[in-house]
Amino acid sequence: MITLKSSKRGKSNRAKKPHSNSEDKHQDLANSLERKKAEEDTKMAANIFDLATDSIFVHDTGGKIINFNETACKKLGYSKEEMSKMKISDLDVPDFAVQMESRLKHLLETGDSVFESVHMRKDGTLLNVEVHARIVDLEGKRLVVSVVRDVTERKRAEEALSQAMDKLVLVNEKLDVMGRLTRHDIRNKLAGMGGCIHVLKKTHSDIPDIMARLNTIEQGCKSIVEILDFTKIYEELGSKELCFVDVGKTMDEAVALFSGPLNLKIVNECHDLNVLADSFLKQLFYTMLDNSEKHGEHATKIIIRYEKTDHDKLVLIYEDDGIGVSADNKSKLFKEGFSTSGSTGYGLCLVKKTMDVYGWSIQENGEPGKGARFTITIPYHNKKGKENFQIK
Repeated sequence: MITLKSSKRGKSNRAKKPHSNSEDKHQDLANSLERKKAEEDTKMAANIFDLATDSIFVHDTGGKIINFNETACKKLGYSKEEMSKMKISDLDVPDFAVQMESRLKHLLETGDSVFESVHMRKDGTLLNVEVHARIVDLEGKRLVVSVVRDVTERKRAEEALSQAMDKLVLVNEKLDVMGRLTRHDIRNKLAGMGGCIHVLKKTHSDIPDIMARLNTIEQGCKSIVEILDFTKIYEELGSKELCFVDVGKTMDEAVALFSGPLNLKIVNECHDLNVLADSFLKQLFYTMLDNSEKHGEHATKIIIRYEKTDHDKLVLIYEDDGIGVSADNKSKLFKEGFSTSGSTGYGLCLVKKTMDVYGWSIQENGEPGKGARFTITIPYHNKKGKENFQIK
């Protein structure tokens, strides 16, 4: 029995040994494949690291550079040996280098940071950069990974844009001064001419031909004043911050601008409506009222009201009961200089320009012979996402 037992043990031992060798081989193969994959992953990471178009630095919390990619060397002109002996603060120009301590402190508190700096190349030339820094833990050690992007071209473009804007501001200031002085001088000259016309009319009131010519000159002077008023308003369009304006109150103020009584009944149904506009809205209403009074002929009433549409829009409606606008004139109504009665033709053009500034649209869709009807469409939101109107 002992022999048998010993034999069994022998057989058993011989059976187990090959099995153990097989497991070892499988484990060795697995380890080999894992090492190979790790080596490939490391090689791939190294290739990506060096192929990156941005400079990448790894440094400790004291600023000592531990690793960097090839782009960093190429951008700054240092050899790998030189770069490996530097601190991250050595890359900055002095004015930015002194900020390194406070930047590192902020980074350690927050974990990541984005800031702009100026690096100095080995040859002394400067490089504007944007730095994205982040704290990482590697084997229990806190390190900083900084991705540094060259923004020199962007800075040049920003500087060029800034200079262009400065020049534009200067040109606008000169034009503004020139425009105000010119308008002032012209108005003074027109006032002198108006006085002369008044005297001549008294002196020659009995001579129809002279009176007709003086009336023509007087009308010309009035047209020049209207043009001056237009240029002043047009220069200022879009220069004021938009805010909510009471439509009903603004319409009442526009009526009050008329020097004499307005021979039209005003039905104002907009006292509970506010729209995002500016002080030019009053001028817009004044122009439309003036247009109704001058060109409506038998107009007796003006109604201003509003309606909400199904598409989150509001329609502001201005209508009179005059002769309306002929089908031929509808398409030309808002064009600069268009007039049917010898006026300057700038009034409704200015209304359209104001609409464009506000982001609104306007149409004349009245029925000829039954009155003018101006429909102003106001979107619920403007281009900046702000509400365009509020109903109280």
